[in-house]
Amino acid sequence: MKTIKILTAFAVLFSVLNCSRITEKFSEKVEKKVNEKVDEEIKKSTEEIDKQMKEADSLLKAADEELNKEKKLTEALDEEKILKDPKGQWAIDAEASSSYGSASGKSQSWSPEQMIGEPNVEKYGDNGNGWASKDPDKGIEWVILTFAKAVNAEGLRVRQSYNPGAIVKVELFDENGKGYVVWNGTDKTRYKENTIQYFTAEFEKTKYKTKKVKLTLASNVVNGWNEIDAVQLLGE
Repeated sequence: MKTIKILTAFAVLFSVLNCSRITEKFSEKVEKKVNEKVDEEIKKSTEEIDKQMKEADSLLKAADEELNKEKKLTEALDEEKILKDPKGQWAIDAEASSSYGSASGKSQSWSPEQMIGEPNVEKYGDNGNGWASKDPDKGIEWVILTFAKAVNAEGLRVRQSYNPGAIVKVELFDENGKGYVVWNGTDKTRYKENTIQYFTAEFEKTKYKTKKVKLTLASNVVNGWNEIDAVQLLGE
């Protein structure tokens, strides 16, 4: 009788241990399935996020392109408006305190004559179609522009094609050669980086007529050559 009880106890214990192993194996299978499912969902989520990020990048790129197009269109329209300004005229003669090119001759790059006529520098940068002083940062330099028609002046536009901001004085000369300072000081215009931009001087319409302008530059104020493409006198 005692032997039977012992055998029965062993049988029960074996059964419990066997059930425990089965349960453990089942738990492992369930855990594996769960982990596989989680990994699958994470993979799907990651792929979806990557897809959405690519779509967002594509939309941002398209928006930047549109903004760039609008910017270029605005710049082109502004330039066209200046070129066709009925009150504006471009210089017909020019001289300078110094030049990187020769003192005369339209064929010479960076010479004063490069400031004559309408703008012809297409892109910002060091370009022989604009005037440049002999040395880049020597100090005070000047240019004198002559125009075809004497007018009662009310403004001036200077197309700066490289390193703008060095102009410190604008003088006008009447028909008797007397000079008048209509603007002086530090140019505080916030120029856009790497962009051709105009220095603009606006002043009360002069009582005298003028067709000669002198610009004084402090070349040491803005590093590098301060190049000028063209100058436009405004008046009637």
